[in-house]
Amino acid sequence: MALTGMLAGFVFVPGLLAQATTPESATTPAVIDTSATIPATLTAPLPPVSDATATTSATVVTPLPASADSQPKPADPTQDALQAAYHSYITGDLDTALDKVSALIKIDSRNKQAFLLRGSIYAQQKQWDKAEYDYEVAHVLDPNSAMIIFDQAELKFMQKKYDDARTGFLGVQNDKDLGDFATFKVFLCDLFGNHQDVAAKELDALNQVGGNPSYYFGNAAWDLVHNKTDAASDWLKSAGRIYANAPQKISNYTASLTSLGYLPIKSNSTE
Repeated sequence: MALTGMLAGFVFVPGLLAQATTPESATTPAVIDTSATIPATLTAPLPPVSDATATTSATVVTPLPASADSQPKPADPTQDALQAAYHSYITGDLDTALDKVSALIKIDSRNKQAFLLRGSIYAQQKQWDKAEYDYEVAHVLDPNSAMIIFDQAELKFMQKKYDDARTGFLGVQNDKDLGDFATFKVFLCDLFGNHQDVAAKELDALNQVGGNPSYYFGNAAWDLVHNKTDAASDWLKSAGRIYANAPQKISNYTASLTSLGYLPIKSNSTE
């Protein structure tokens, strides 16, 4: 599920909802083991001092005053509080995370990231109305954020409101970061929303493009739904090999199938 939001937020994977199946989701192995459960700022160094100020005479060069940007910045208590709440969230202590982020919102009612985090916590607790409210607040604060639009759709998807979710995912299909994953989610909405004929055409389109994560995971999802588990396993293993050096690129696709109950694969193919 998905700070992809927030999935992805602190680390863009789509929101917290896109990656929030379990705290272990960030460590999905590069090669997908279909027999095991699959869990959901560096400061650049300062440039070297130039020798351009050196002189060949005894003239003393008076150094320029230090730039304000080079001075240590004071600690940001708001960011510290947000990080503390996020740490509790990713370690599974949802009650503590909720207390911390709610306290932060009381003193900073326009903190978009705080509302995203609290919305994700409520989603994990299945407090859907509260989750949708917090994501709507975040959307009002940042109406052009594709990440937030995606996570609002993900909330609907988690509740199996596939037609409503589909509309939201369609809205971010052209986003350069989320587009392929959104296309995969649109396909899943049709696959599980009793629109098999539409899903079949969408799978054909994925196959024509090929090469994207949606191609591998779309075919895996289709085979899993149609009880072709051996074929699905092959698609997942191929994705694991191809994206072995970038496991985070496919972790959300894996998490989607896990949250739907199709991973880990529990039975052999009946083909």
